[in-house]
Amino acid sequence: MHNILVAKQENKNKQLATLIAVAIIFLIIGYGIALLLAPKPTTPTTTTTPSSTTQTTGINEKTVYTYSWSDIEAMAKKEGKVVFAIFGGTHEQDVFNHVCQNFQAKYGIECQVVLGDWYSTVQALIADKQAGKTVGQYDVVFLWSLPFKMAKENGVLWDVNLREILPNAKKVPLLANMFGTDMYPTDGRYIPIVWWQVVMLYRKDILGQWPNADVPKSLDQLLDWVKKHPGKFTYCDPNKGGSGHTFLMALLYSQYGYDKFSFAGYSEQRAHDIMYSPGKSGMNFWDYLNEIEKYMYQPGNYPQGNVAAVQLFEAGEVWLEPQWIDTVLAEINEGRLKPEWVGMYIPDPGMPEPWDGVIVAFNAPHKAAALLFINYLLEDDVQAYIAANEGTFPVVPKAWDLVPADVKKNPAWPVNIPYGNFTAWFYYGPFYFRHAEYMNYMMQKWIDEVAKK
Repeated sequence: MHNILVAKQENKNKQLATLIAVAIIFLIIGYGIALLLAPKPTTPTTTTTPSSTTQTTGINEKTVYTYSWSDIEAMAKKEGKVVFAIFGGTHEQDVFNHVCQNFQAKYGIECQVVLGDWYSTVQALIADKQAGKTVGQYDVVFLWSLPFKMAKENGVLWDVNLREILPNAKKVPLLANMFGTDMYPTDGRYIPIVWWQVVMLYRKDILGQWPNADVPKSLDQLLDWVKKHPGKFTYCDPNKGGSGHTFLMALLYSQYGYDKFSFAGYSEQRAHDIMYSPGKSGMNFWDYLNEIEKYMYQPGNYPQGNVAAVQLFEAGEVWLEPQWIDTVLAEINEGRLKPEWVGMYIPDPGMPEPWDGVIVAFNAPHKAAALLFINYLLEDDVQAYIAANEGTFPVVPKAWDLVPADVKKNPAWPVNIPYGNFTAWFYYGPFYFRHAEYMNYMMQKWIDEVAKK
């Protein structure tokens, strides 16, 4: 019996060994099949960063900071076009068309100027935003403070710090770059490209040569001067021309002090409290303006714009008025204003100077080309061309040295810039920026308190 049991046990062991062997064979075969079917390993690749390779798509609010300037230039050339929306007239269109042609010749990128007005352009961007239109018609938009504020508040700016991205933006004074649009904070989303300047235009053939001319050298002396020369002074409706509201801001500063407005917080109550309180003249601002009006050209009638005001000067009706350099320069160059009549000066303590500039639209179809174009607008030779032909000061210092000597001899330029040197003025000031919100309040109140009285 024992032998039988041992034989049966040995038989079971053999069967178990056979099963184990078969299982091992299947495992080996399965592993081999798995190896055959498994994907072959590839050689590891090195991932390149945006700064070492050129990408032509995907530039947005985040990726733009990762590209080198050469990357952006390469992307701009691939985009192949930039559309520049401007405001102004045919003269501005001619100036910027010339700039665009030179840009196109330099980079091979088509450059198109679209002439319109700032209000309709911003409204078009707002309409795009509301409609969810992610690709628009404009790339770069020329603006000033109030439309910039409207654009910013409605989210139609490309949310990128242009000062950080653009190499040439560092040449513009930081203060002007961040607040130059009439003390409204730009956060680098706006880059100044022109420095406009209002000065006092006077009949030097009648009132004499500077510095001995019979003119109010200080704004504090203006009221006495208009009383002495009744009917010979005017300024344009501040809601119809920039020389009008810029001049009134100068008077506001002279009456209450620039420090009261300089980068100050705004409220309608604060604006009311200041302008309805006695100023340096002893009168509130509106009584002061109405007192000046009594001795102006045709009291109660205000020229409807900058050109309308300078036409009174050209007709010999007025001898003194605030006016833009560019307006006077254009009138002289086009033969409508006798240069021998023209005297231009900056009264003490100064006249506000707006620094108008550009933004990139939130839905610009050619964002890299927009960056390249704005940077080009800040090149020294381009700034010199704009200054010489538009009648503005450049927003970068070395450009003034490149303005032709015969252009600088034009009497449209003020004879008494600070320090007698543009570069020193550029670096050391003073800059009398307008305050956008107080200016807007003043412009609206002027209608009721002056025009309608």
